[in-house]
Amino acid sequence: MRIALLYALLALVWAGAALAGDTPTDDDVRSARRLTAEGAKALSAGRLERATERFAEALERVPESVEAKQNLALAHARLGAEALRREDGGVAFEHLDRALLLHPDRIRYQVDRGRALLLLGRDGEALRIAQAATTTSPEMLEAWLLLADVDERRGELAEAVEALERAIQVARPRARGELGQRLLELSKRAKTEAAFLTHATGNFVARYGPDADPGTVRLALTILEDAYSRVTANLATAPKTPARVVLYEGGEFQEVTGAHGWVGALYIAGTLRVPIRNLQSHKEVAERILSHEFTHHVLRQTAPGLPTWWHEGIAQHEEIKTASKERQFEHLTREMRRLRDAGSLLTLERMQKTHVANVSDVNFVTLYYAQARSFVDYLVEQYGSGALPSFLVALGTGRDTSAACEAAFGRTEAQLWEAWKASL
Repeated sequence: MRIALLYALLALVWAGAALAGDTPTDDDVRSARRLTAEGAKALSAGRLERATERFAEALERVPESVEAKQNLALAHARLGAEALRREDGGVAFEHLDRALLLHPDRIRYQVDRGRALLLLGRDGEALRIAQAATTTSPEMLEAWLLLADVDERRGELAEAVEALERAIQVARPRARGELGQRLLELSKRAKTEAAFLTHATGNFVARYGPDADPGTVRLALTILEDAYSRVTANLATAPKTPARVVLYEGGEFQEVTGAHGWVGALYIAGTLRVPIRNLQSHKEVAERILSHEFTHHVLRQTAPGLPTWWHEGIAQHEEIKTASKERQFEHLTREMRRLRDAGSLLTLERMQKTHVANVSDVNFVTLYYAQARSFVDYLVEQYGSGALPSFLVALGTGRDTSAACEAAFGRTEAQLWEAWKASL
């Protein structure tokens, strides 16, 4: 809050100085130098909030200080970059907008702002920034990567492949291996999906192979529309744009996504990727899986900073419940109780740090998912049907998950975790 007030005051100072032509006093200049030095020290130490305060105060005293302006821009850009790593597009956009106000010619800030826009679902604006950046700075790796990501999000896979090829050309040798692997995977998807057809409903844009059974495609979209109605009502929030869906037949899903065998569907780069083989004969399973994946889409758009384990817990809570799945979960609950008593449950820290998509150990994955669902179920049981909407609203105000828990439930994330364990 204090930084926002300083920033508003700073804008008024700039405007007043421009109108009045005020000249800073010697005391102002000395104070600005001291504050700038303190800000630079805080910046070097990674204390970014402190740095922004000091640089903003320096500019209050000497509004035309180029050093303070550029350092304040850098501090905001680094705060934006931190938010991008958390996939919090709203906070990233705010900081990068401020950075560009102070240093409008910095291409890197523009590209990072484009990435924030992409997280916010504003693909068209992100595309314009990426195209401009690759034109003005064709040697900039981050610009080509942004263009590749935007094209992939838009389903323009051939263009995404081309952008990624250009990225590899300008990348340092040590980065080319990882980018080359991504290019291989993207090229495979582009080849598979080149002949796919497109069909749009009110809330979804689906792509599927020309040989797909029309009845199966219609069923998948019907299930998704039902999931849309139910999940958005339960969470009291809805995605800003239609969800993209790619429907695969045969072995295309595993081949194209590289997913582990335990994965039933995926949400990647703003798109639900769903295998539809035997969909009509396994409608119950499809309803559960598609509800789960659509919930990821809702959360990614409305709560972009939400950690993966929260994602998986809420997505499971929103699944259509089946008798066989619930019997399995009852067994897992007994196992979690046993592991709790033995001190062997996954810790909150382990849940927070695990990138489950990279885990092939089925036993670990099963426990991870069970704990995530059980925790979210506990919150709803204790705090009612408004628990998740309240949490998401609190999270949307810029709080981290622990602070959002405290705002919504009156207890920190860690306190709720301990209470959940005791409740098993």
